[in-house]
Amino acid sequence: MMKKILSLLLFLGAVSVAIGQVTAKKYVLIEHFTNSNCSSCASKNPAFFNLINQAQYADDVHHVSIHPMFPYPSCVFYQANTTENTAWTNLYPVAGTPSIALNGAYQNPSTPILTETKLQTYLNQTSPLHMKVTETGPNNARQVKVTAKALDAIPSGNYKLFVAIVEKKVNQQTGNGESVHHNVFRKMLTAVQGNAFTVPAAGETVDYEFSYSVSNNWNPDEVYVLAFVKEVDTKVVLNSGTRFDPVLTSTIESTPQQLQIFPNPVSATAVLDLGLDKAVAVELFALNGQRYQTGFEAQGSLVSLNTASLPKGVYLVKVTGSQATYTGKFIKQ
Repeated sequence: MMKKILSLLLFLGAVSVAIGQVTAKKYVLIEHFTNSNCSSCASKNPAFFNLINQAQYADDVHHVSIHPMFPYPSCVFYQANTTENTAWTNLYPVAGTPSIALNGAYQNPSTPILTETKLQTYLNQTSPLHMKVTETGPNNARQVKVTAKALDAIPSGNYKLFVAIVEKKVNQQTGNGESVHHNVFRKMLTAVQGNAFTVPAAGETVDYEFSYSVSNNWNPDEVYVLAFVKEVDTKVVLNSGTRFDPVLTSTIESTPQQLQIFPNPVSATAVLDLGLDKAVAVELFALNGQRYQTGFEAQGSLVSLNTASLPKGVYLVKVTGSQATYTGKFIKQ
């Protein structure tokens, strides 16, 4: 039956598109504005940390705690770096503490700080940019290399690179009763407003190198670097990275095979032709990086993809075959 469908679609005409793989996982960068003397922070932060540190979310989130001078300038972490904590806070219309920004989108103060439903809307997204962070050297001369690799064409924009020194866990009793503080911002290696970022072409990389010394007031075993790229006009974070992230194993260095998709545009069902290969898995993404779950049926080299429930728009499809990876693009009408 599927062979007959294919013959008919071949007669009507085929659109074959080969594109770069959009395989970079997009982390959820949470910029967390809190204050060590704020009682509201002490009451709301535990539930927030319990949520983002759950096993199913811990590997999807990059978190940093910034400490504004309000409501209490005596906050010990604000006092440790008043200039840069203030400058970072001023990048957003921070209305109070505790509050957060999710991948650059500021969220007004609420109870709880972050719901699981809201967090899930930011999960399972991809980015055309992958960021790799490496750190070497002793405490007094640490070297940092940030490698940004474009896995696909990056949309035009006013991008900046941000690199911050963060202390993963600080055990310290503070004025509001908190005794454990997570991912405390210590110092910028770039300007707080970001440094110029050269957008690499698809398949290319750009490298940035920094050095720093671990302060005597920091625990060297907990200190690490967080890097991210942001489109500063919209504040949207393109992607972020730390040295704890897994190594990227699938990029456009392995050129994807052409994937034929019939018909295109598509309404209820798309047929994907893998030539002589057989499908193992199918992934589907909207152009904004959102991942979609959709049913499919594989028969030989052909895959029947159920698209009836998809919103109208342009979609990227990635098929993992037994011999190679295939990518294509189609329009849902």
